Amino acid sequence: MRKIVVPNYLIVVFWMTVVNLLVLFIRNLIIKTPIHDTLLLNLFHGFLPLAFAFLLNHYYEKISGFFFWFITFIWILYYPNSPYMISGLKHISADPANIQNYDTLIVFSLAMLSLFYGFLSLKIMYNLFKRRRGLAFANIMITVTLLLSCLGFYMGRVLFLFSFDFFKHPFKVIDMVWQHLVPISNNLTTYALMFLFGAVQFMLIIMFKDVNDIETRLVITKEETK
Repeated sequence: MRKIVVPNYLIVVFWMTVVNLLVLFIRNLIIKTPIHDTLLLNLFHGFLPLAFAFLLNHYYEKISGFFFWFITFIWILYYPNSPYMISGLKHISADPANIQNYDTLIVFSLAMLSLFYGFLSLKIMYNLFKRRRGLAFANIMITVTLLLSCLGFYMGRVLFLFSFDFFKHPFKVIDMVWQHLVPISNNLTTYALMFLFGAVQFMLIIMFKDVNDIETRLVITKEETK
């Protein structure tokens, strides 16, 4: 059996998670109002896409094509949970200003951690798609995933649906979502919200990409000066 080697990025993720949970625990211990414990469930759901992507990458050479696409389908369903936590800022309570400041930072930190989970899973899956079908196919799959995540965000925040609901009541979920998409003229707020959510993801992904480009350029520059 192939030994699971924990990559460095998962070690970073582990310690980032520990620090965030520790801060939340201390906050609840001092203020004695554990109002953000519900966010822990959202954080767990935000972690699942990374777990699916990591396991798929680790066992890539041992699994069948059917199993690969089945897990990919589950990953696509659960990916929106990662960036979904951006909207967690709405849970800030009406406590005194100093508590609000702490809570804003804590919720924001949890949201960024969940987003980090999601973006790492995107990168892993992008590489897997590229290995399986090439660069063009990988770009298409990631684009489709991001577009569907916008719909998933609306389903979770407005319709209060969860990823697992699709497995329990698929036709009911499809019918409910369809009613909020068609006709377009009667559901402009739906598309506006999805567009904004997609724009936020797109901007963050571009920023991360540009940082990588800058680091790559610095390396190339150093090599050229030798």
